[in-house]
Amino acid sequence: MKKFKLLSILLFVFLCLAILLVDTVRAATEGTVTATVTIGVVSVTVTPTSYDYGTVPFSSVKESFDIINISGDKNIKATVGTLLTNLDIKGADTAGWTLSASSIGANQYMHKFGTAGDSTTRPSSYTALTTGYDNILGTSIATDSSVWFGLQINTPSSGVATQQSAVVTVLASWAG
Repeated sequence: MKKFKLLSILLFVFLCLAILLVDTVRAATEGTVTATVTIGVVSVTVTPTSYDYGTVPFSSVKESFDIINISGDKNIKATVGTLLTNLDIKGADTAGWTLSASSIGANQYMHKFGTAGDSTTRPSSYTALTTGYDNILGTSIATDSSVWFGLQINTPSSGVATQQSAVVTVLASWAG
């Protein structure tokens, strides 16, 4: 009987240990991951912010390259912020003239843009601007980098002969 009692006690202790071990050796029901993020800035700075084509007659063409000279820079510079960036460009109607993507006419002018490899190289060709962001100035531009470009105006064939301001806007968007 003593052996049976001893065996019962040992069995009881073994079962208690087994329950404790099974209870503490469970699989996790949840896990965690830590995600970090750094905020970048989608931006563009255009230099110079204005220039004057001067006085030109109707039906004339003039390039910004022939006018701008800022410390030797003859093109317009668009510098992006701290994220990979796309740049789009658009023109606008003036107070007296309508922007056209195809031809000049009475009170109808064209404004074009062309990219350049650096600040001192004339753009080799120009593309007509529209009033929407239909034109791409640059894609996947590296952080803190620049795109050089020039503008070309084609004045109307006739119409309003007072000074006009032709606004060109560059839009930056995240290329990621």
